[in-house]
Amino acid sequence: SRSQRFYKVLNMAAAFVNDMPLAAGLQAAARLPRHLPPNRQDSSSSSRLCSSAFLRQANAEDNEAARAVLPVLLALAAGRARRSAVGRTRRRAMDVPITDATKKEKQARQYCKKNAKIEVMAPSKQWREAKVVKRSGDAVTVHYVGYDAQFDEDLSVDDPRIRPFGTLNSEKVANLKESFIFQGAAGCCPGCGVKLQCSDKMALGYIPPEKLLKEDDSANDASKPLKAEDEVALLLKEEGAEEQNNMVFATRACQVTYKVIANVFLDIRKEPDINAERVGESLVYGDTFQAAEIYRSADTRSYFRLADGRGWVFDWGVVKGATTQLIAPVEDGLAKIKKMKKAARQDVCQRCWGLWHYNDCDDILRPSFGGGGQPCLSELTSEAFEDLLTKALEPVHDAAIFAVVDVFDFGPSTTLLEFLAKLLKGKPGMRVYIIANKIDLFPSETSIPRIRGWVAQEAQRAGLQRMRITDVFPVSCHTGVGVKAVSKLFETQNVRSEHYVVGAANAGKSSLLNRLTLRKRKAVGQTADEDASGFVVSVLPGTTLKPLVMKYQAANTKLIDMPGLLVPGSLAERLTLEDLKAITPQKKGALRLTFHMDEGRSLLLGAVARVDFVSGRPFQFTVFGSEKLKIHRTRIDKAEEIAREWAGTQLTPPMDARRYDQLLPWETHRFQLTGTGWDEACIDVVFPGLGWVSITGCGDCVVEAHAPEGVNVTTREPLMPFEAKWTGVKYRGYPGWYRVNGRSTRGYEVGKVRKGVK
Repeated sequence: SRSQRFYKVLNMAAAFVNDMPLAAGLQAAARLPRHLPPNRQDSSSSSRLCSSAFLRQANAEDNEAARAVLPVLLALAAGRARRSAVGRTRRRAMDVPITDATKKEKQARQYCKKNAKIEVMAPSKQWREAKVVKRSGDAVTVHYVGYDAQFDEDLSVDDPRIRPFGTLNSEKVANLKESFIFQGAAGCCPGCGVKLQCSDKMALGYIPPEKLLKEDDSANDASKPLKAEDEVALLLKEEGAEEQNNMVFATRACQVTYKVIANVFLDIRKEPDINAERVGESLVYGDTFQAAEIYRSADTRSYFRLADGRGWVFDWGVVKGATTQLIAPVEDGLAKIKKMKKAARQDVCQRCWGLWHYNDCDDILRPSFGGGGQPCLSELTSEAFEDLLTKALEPVHDAAIFAVVDVFDFGPSTTLLEFLAKLLKGKPGMRVYIIANKIDLFPSETSIPRIRGWVAQEAQRAGLQRMRITDVFPVSCHTGVGVKAVSKLFETQNVRSEHYVVGAANAGKSSLLNRLTLRKRKAVGQTADEDASGFVVSVLPGTTLKPLVMKYQAANTKLIDMPGLLVPGSLAERLTLEDLKAITPQKKGALRLTFHMDEGRSLLLGAVARVDFVSGRPFQFTVFGSEKLKIHRTRIDKAEEIAREWAGTQLTPPMDARRYDQLLPWETHRFQLTGTGWDEACIDVVFPGLGWVSITGCGDCVVEAHAPEGVNVTTREPLMPFEAKWTGVKYRGYPGWYRVNGRSTRGYEVGKVRKGVK
């Protein structure tokens, strides 16, 4: 048919086009459209031309017809190429930011409203925060925050000295993040701090041989960020002059940008010599400059001639007796920076890699608390951790200590405070601050000042007599609440040169450092590998095994992340990692349920603990624990049978039913209590690693707490005596099922207080 022959000819013409050299085809396509009539420039004319050419050659041979159609195809392609190029040019023109004075003035009118926050370039040529105190037409009166009213200025809304609020804070955050530098020991894992090795897979610090070799050869990797002296050597080597001592960058395009990374005043010299005459100007922390020439002197310093002609600066110097890097190259391009960060990221050991990506590791690499824990290495015992902390802190006499405590699981933290009180006895130069972590797990109506007082009182009972309520900082490393108050301690005068971050295992020390240094933590499902530059965080107690040092350049101090103190008697030592994930509260607002208990009733906390109400008038038991903890109320004579039958299914943890027999035998703890009324809890029964039960009522009663042997069940003054009330949630008699607002549910939100119920 005619249509079949038409497509056949076109296919043959396309084959001729493919056989033509590329340069000849492009030249032909560029020449032909200039010879076409004006009415043949569009696609419809080209199509008609192609069809008429086919009709004229319909009776000719296919080969000749295809050759006849070939110029038309080239013309059509050239027309489409021209239109595509014009379209791309128009799109690029649309992508180019065009400054429209009218639009800019309109935006300025929007954010220059009365009482609005803006940023203004002061007469000192520095951007400062300001507030619009008066607006009259296009004129505004701005007040500089922190200054007297005599410095107020009258400006126009379209003045280039005015910009929207927020840029200063972004720059401040970026500079603050860059001022923290990780100082890990060579050949050690940046996650846990142990020495890397590739010989024994079941030992600490194991890393595959290919990874270890890659790290050893990383100095020759061109994609790794270079120090100033390394970059100088590389630049000289690329020029083919191994013995050359200087290098000149003739054009601006080839000049390299550098940045001052030390908190010093870097004086500018007239000559490339440290003893040369100074010009009277200095570079400070955060200043950037371009180098027009690099000169390597005999004193191993590299001198950089500033491109603006002010003089020379050098790359390193001795600051307070220590050799300090003063400047470093600045890389441009977000993609390049991420690629270099990924290539330069230190490899962690196999144990940290498993905790980072899978939140799991071999049982033999888990720390042991003692008293019934699984077999482990000698370096992972509670005695080894205590000895390491003692050796690190015993010779220190002038430093600050951040004692991180878990207010939701305060039992192990009490042992930590007693350990610190004994270790710091007779050291008046040591300053202790208590960081009360995980306040986000408390109910929203919890009184934070009362929590601070309670923690300070517990610290004084532990032996820290100088502890005041102002030395307690309630924070949430999960949400970031309260961390800013801790960071302000570095801005005070006479800041200590060293800050040791200590705490019980899994209290949140590494999470606190990640918050303070503005780094994204290494944890499951948190962020991409190349962006996770913080410390490894997991539910496993004892993740950090050796001290990890972070240098804060702005305050010239060090933050030292110490291994957590392993406290015997916690339920965490008897559970698997899967069980730990279930009993460790992760969501804001942990479980809080109140049960009405009669004599002879028992309250099962999963299948790992239970509380029996042996005798007395009816009381109320309020359970504080993980949102995944399943609770069941039953009779005392049926409690053991139900726990064995429902373990791993209706009652969790343990997540595996076979684990129930491994937790036997259970130990009984008997307490005789006296209730103080229905408005205030009389005592807390604490299960370390699991949570606690607040008991509220009137009169005398006898309570028995059951837990696996080795778990140190204790009592204490109630942490939240007034919050432990009826929560408006009715138990339905089946594990995990409750009645809220007239409907049955088994969601995790049932433990939260109902609005209007106090």
